[in-house]
Amino acid sequence: MASWLRFLIAFVVGCHGITYVIYGFIIPIKIKEWKGSSWLLGNAIKGDRLRKLVLVLHVAAGIVTFACAVAIAIAPLAPELWRPLGIAGAIIGIVGFAVFWDGQTQFLVDEGLIGASISLALLVSAIVFAGAFN
Repeated sequence: MASWLRFLIAFVVGCHGITYVIYGFIIPIKIKEWKGSSWLLGNAIKGDRLRKLVLVLHVAAGIVTFACAVAIAIAPLAPELWRPLGIAGAIIGIVGFAVFWDGQTQFLVDEGLIGASISLALLVSAIVFAGAFN
C-alpha cells in the first residue's frame, strides 16, 4: 500500500477517534429529546449514571480508535498492532451507541448512528483485511 494512502486512512480513523471523545462530552447535553434512559439497559441504569457510562464508553472508544490511527500510520514498524486496537475501539464505540440510544428512531442519527456505522466499518475492515498494512 502506498504511504500516502496509509496516512490518509490513519487520518480518517484518527478524526473518528477524536470525534468520539468530543461527542462523549456533548451528546447527552445537546439532545434535548433524549429520555435519559437506554433502550438496551431499560431502567437498570438511567439519568446521571447513564450519562457517566456513555461518557466513559465514548472517551475510551475515542482513545483506542485514535491509538489505532497511530498504529496504522506506523504500520511498517508494527504491522500487527492496528487490528486489535481497531477491533477494540470499534466494539467499545458500538456498545457506547447501543447503551446511549433510547429507542427513539427519529433521533437515531442525532444519537450516533453515523459514528456507530463508521465503527462497524472499522471492525469489519480489521477482521477482513488483516494484512492491509503489512
